[in-house]
Amino acid sequence: MPKKPEAKSQKTSSARPVKRTPARTAKAAKPAAQKAAAKSSPKASQGRNGTKAPRTQSTQAVTQLVDALKTHPQQKDLVTAGQQKDQLLRSLIPLYLARALNLEVTSGTTSRFWGTFGVSYAAPNAAKALRMNTGYAQETRKGKTITSKGVRYVEQAIKQVRA
Repeated sequence: MPKKPEAKSQKTSSARPVKRTPARTAKAAKPAAQKAAAKSSPKASQGRNGTKAPRTQSTQAVTQLVDALKTHPQQKDLVTAGQQKDQLLRSLIPLYLARALNLEVTSGTTSRFWGTFGVSYAAPNAAKALRMNTGYAQETRKGKTITSKGVRYVEQAIKQVRA
């Protein structure tokens, strides 16, 4: 009978095999060096300073909204209604005040507006409330604007606060 070749026994290691990554080449290091140089260049610092303009505009928008609220005949009722847990109402009140002001109201503006009254309201919650409840606000070039359905909702909430 012919002899069968015996199978070699293989040792299995319980340790994980080590992944070998190729050494960094000069080509791979070059983009990283360019990124680091771009961060310290004057052009890059101009780009970072340019992001402050929308924040300034938003701060001005908040100031205008607060002034509009102070001159509104139902100021106390609007603030009281905004302090309730109704996120849709909190999102609509700044849009309600901005109707005649012709200014852009973003979710960040809404968040900062309520922050001036001691109400913590995160910007993503403001955006989500308007997105989930359709028909109360509409998208325009200037951002969101309140619809007639939204106006009725805010005015009904004011009536409930008074009662």
